[in-house]
Amino acid sequence: MTVQNGDSPHPDANTDLGLTSVPKAARAFQTRPAGIVSRLLAAVANFGVIVVLGGATYLGFAGAVFLWSPRNAHFPHVPRAVILATAAILLILYLSAAWTTSGRTFGDQLLGLRVLGPRHRRMHFALALLRAVICTFFPIGLFWAAFSPARRSVADVLLRTSVVYDWVAHVPEDD
Repeated sequence: MTVQNGDSPHPDANTDLGLTSVPKAARAFQTRPAGIVSRLLAAVANFGVIVVLGGATYLGFAGAVFLWSPRNAHFPHVPRAVILATAAILLILYLSAAWTTSGRTFGDQLLGLRVLGPRHRRMHFALALLRAVICTFFPIGLFWAAFSPARRSVADVLLRTSVVYDWVAHVPEDD
């Protein structure tokens, strides 16, 4: 493809000219395995997303109860087990959808991280779903990245996935 007038088919294609959206200090870390602090901060941000989604789900449920019986309006009591199950389902759907489409959750986007499948490609939905289940029900497995020389969590080791620093907006092609 011919590039004319400095236009580029990709926002970071002009890296040879020094024109890139990646800050100079961050370029050395581009595509390197992400550290435990970045991954934990991304997980905290993702937890916040799930809290907001869970709250919106509860308010939607309360609104439906109100519409069904407006004279007997009250905020419904939801058992703790239902709250935990709903949060787990929301988290699994959120993580697997984000990792399948762009490789990034909201937290990953904030921290400049991308989750990649084997051979540094975009994950297929089944792999992303399996990784999301492992991350949801075994979150302490993330801490293995602090001890692993390759900075890989338990889910990464089991599924041959990786989390890398990636500030570029592209989506790696799948196989």
